[in-house]
Amino acid sequence: MTTEDLVTAIREARTATAAALVERMTDAERRAELPGLKRLRRELRESEHSRGGALTVLLVAGAVCHTAPSGAADWIAGREFDVLAWRQEPLLALLDGRPAAWQREVALRLARRPALPESWSSSVPYQIAEHLLRRSDTPPPAEPGFVTEWMRDRGDPDPRRRGGLLPPGPDLYARLRADGFTPFLAPLVFDTGSVQELSGPWAAKGPEQRWPAVLARLAAEGVVDRPALLGRGFARLVRGGGQGEVRTSLGVLRGLGPDVAELSGNRRALVAMLDGDSVVAGFALESLVVLDGAGLLGEGEVLEASGVVAARPEKKLLRALVGWLGRVAAGGRAEVALRGLAGCLGHPDRQVQGAALKVIKRCVDSVEGEVLAELRSAALLLDPSHAATAAEVLGVAVQAPVGGVTDRLPEAPRPVAMPAPFGTPAELAEELAAAMAAPDESVAFERLLDGLVRQVWTDRAALAAALAPVLRAEDEWQVLGRLAGVATGATPVPRVLNALRSRSGRIFGHWEFRGPVGEFLAARLHETAWRLAADPVPFLLSTPTWCHGSLDARELVARLARYEELGVRPGPVDFAQALLRTVGDGSEGAEALTSPAGRQLAAWLRGGGLPRRTTTVVPPGTWKLGVRCSDLRRYAEQPELPETDLAHLAVPALDVPGVEPADGVPEAVRALLGPAEPFFRRSAVEDSVPGARWTALLPHHREELALRLTGQLADSAQDAPVRGNPQVLPLLAEADGPCGFAVHQALAYGLGAGHAEDRSATVDALLSLAAQQQLDPAALARETLELLALGAVKPNRLAATLAELADPAPQFTWSILAALLPGLLDGQPPRGAAELVAVAVDCARRSGARGPIDAVTRTAARKGGTRLLAEARTLAALLGDRGPAGSTGAGGEERGEA
Repeated sequence: MTTEDLVTAIREARTATAAALVERMTDAERRAELPGLKRLRRELRESEHSRGGALTVLLVAGAVCHTAPSGAADWIAGREFDVLAWRQEPLLALLDGRPAAWQREVALRLARRPALPESWSSSVPYQIAEHLLRRSDTPPPAEPGFVTEWMRDRGDPDPRRRGGLLPPGPDLYARLRADGFTPFLAPLVFDTGSVQELSGPWAAKGPEQRWPAVLARLAAEGVVDRPALLGRGFARLVRGGGQGEVRTSLGVLRGLGPDVAELSGNRRALVAMLDGDSVVAGFALESLVVLDGAGLLGEGEVLEASGVVAARPEKKLLRALVGWLGRVAAGGRAEVALRGLAGCLGHPDRQVQGAALKVIKRCVDSVEGEVLAELRSAALLLDPSHAATAAEVLGVAVQAPVGGVTDRLPEAPRPVAMPAPFGTPAELAEELAAAMAAPDESVAFERLLDGLVRQVWTDRAALAAALAPVLRAEDEWQVLGRLAGVATGATPVPRVLNALRSRSGRIFGHWEFRGPVGEFLAARLHETAWRLAADPVPFLLSTPTWCHGSLDARELVARLARYEELGVRPGPVDFAQALLRTVGDGSEGAEALTSPAGRQLAAWLRGGGLPRRTTTVVPPGTWKLGVRCSDLRRYAEQPELPETDLAHLAVPALDVPGVEPADGVPEAVRALLGPAEPFFRRSAVEDSVPGARWTALLPHHREELALRLTGQLADSAQDAPVRGNPQVLPLLAEADGPCGFAVHQALAYGLGAGHAEDRSATVDALLSLAAQQQLDPAALARETLELLALGAVKPNRLAATLAELADPAPQFTWSILAALLPGLLDGQPPRGAAELVAVAVDCARRSGARGPIDAVTRTAARKGGTRLLAEARTLAALLGDRGPAGSTGAGGEERGEA
């Protein structure tokens, strides 16, 4: 028998033949087969055919030929083994025939690997690990990745999708009840990496067949150690983490239904949980109230819990705290209650302050000395609307802050020069390793792109030697890692050529390369890959001069002059990107260039570069692209760029064998600069998180950029908000160009972003634009009101953003609110309008704003006791310059809004 016999059997997917060949081999003969099997693996990996059954046989045969467990585990964990039929009898016999020590070690090595994103490919190593653990009679290891895969496997009701490893049973409870792994692994489900699986299984028909209810049932039956499960659950919530993770864990803990004794045994964890996620803190506070009602909480623990909750921003928690402390006072522990309430007097919400004052008023006469002094000190932080009550109850004079606070705006952004090109391959290798850990950083990306091109031109072999210690097999799944593979020669030229011919993007097939922006990025990367593989150039033309993406015209002229000297033809997309990054009011020395690209650059600079277009509003009720938008929202559009302007971007195509030349404006460039579709069409295809790479495409055209970002920003303000998109707004603010309708609409969406860090990014962008005097508060208010009326922006999120903006810039924030309030209050104010008026009160007081606003005056004159009316009366009093509002301004109970 020869190596070719086994390889042929595997390639032809003859399972029984291949298994029989391997079974007859000695260990030495099996090791001798490995080089041929590795070559076959590379062949199948790069082929669009010959997969399926061949990969299944190759998976098991190759694993068994690795007589060392380490090599076998590495082989099985390969990502290309997305097979489901590995449990065929001949292949199982090969695995079962290995020694128990080999089976145990391979299984444990596979179990120690971190869990991959869920897919058929990720399930195969787990399935084999489980099979080998059972075969070698080895208990399952307490590895987070293994627990995650076990939960995925057990949570799927269809055993065929998971290789048939599920124990028999029609539902999750039956599967876990019959599974010998359950007592070992179920108490570990709270470990990091597996908690997201607790929300499944996805196909459960009712809550009784989901993990929380099933785990509670198993714990009640003694199948799972209930104290261990509870202890790990409380510990998981104390550790904190992402909102989805901790809330899912809390759901499981609630499902277990800890009794008073179990809550008492975890008192310290409950107090620690008060500092976590708001829902987790609410559960902890509820539990502590139960313990206090049972007489199991000491005075020190009551005060500690009160101090933590009083420092939180959530009014719901504060109302619950004030109610609890009121009951504590009524139960004869007035001193403890009053010391806890003192912390509530400094809360930023006037309603919370008023509720705390009511409780204090009922029992303050029973204390004196140190406690009374503590209350009076805390009362100095009260809002001036409570001045009368504070004087009556505590004898404290609350002073209103002096108005006219000056805004603290940042310096207007200044261009920052790009770092110099890499001097050696070693410098590039060091930066590459860091950049692949943060792949969205634009400066490093542009510098590395140019650095790879420069080093390939200089010495490809030296570059390959420098990158060898840095690159790993899994790095091929990153854009920079794939480019580095092309630069070093690890990716063969035919593979790059096939990608260019098919235009399928297989080399850089990545979810972010979708829509006009993504397609332009992909076109640039494919062109660079071809340059690295087969047509080297000394450097890229489009590498920015400044970190925000701008390219100095004189620098581009010098680069193109060097191209002419060397007889190098510019890449179409690279040259187009260079032009889009460059502006000028003259030829900047380009008249001396003689090539067609040189003459084109001279004409581009004489004309000032790409025209800066304005956006126009498409009103509701317009038919566009076959989509009725009367029930959606208005959007911005730009007129189509005249063909004469696009002609300046027309360049000759590269000479790529077998690729049809496409002279003229590259298709990706034409799509990028074409008319932008309405966001509700565009967001469906362009679903990646925008970042510095996006804004660096058009650094002199802020309005163009904003128009192409609106879809992603709208997603960030929806009911289930997408995280991260508004992080691009500060980068947009650093770009050049006018701020028109599209920029203000983008900022309005950012004001209503669903995640706090995204709202903070919007604040940074607003402050930057205010420092540049590029923002129109009235225009921003108009767009915000439009989105509020459509429900695209939530008032509570908007209020949170404006409150954060008001901290450094109360006058600027008031200019926005003054334009916003009339449209907000006239007619039917939306639910949550009181939050916005409360922010307006704080801004008016800090900025010294005066002069009545008719809508505020009319609202304040209405009858009723809602919070909205109370806040409007306080604001009307401030604007009328009548001094601080009285104690009836905002201290009443919230009873909804008119």
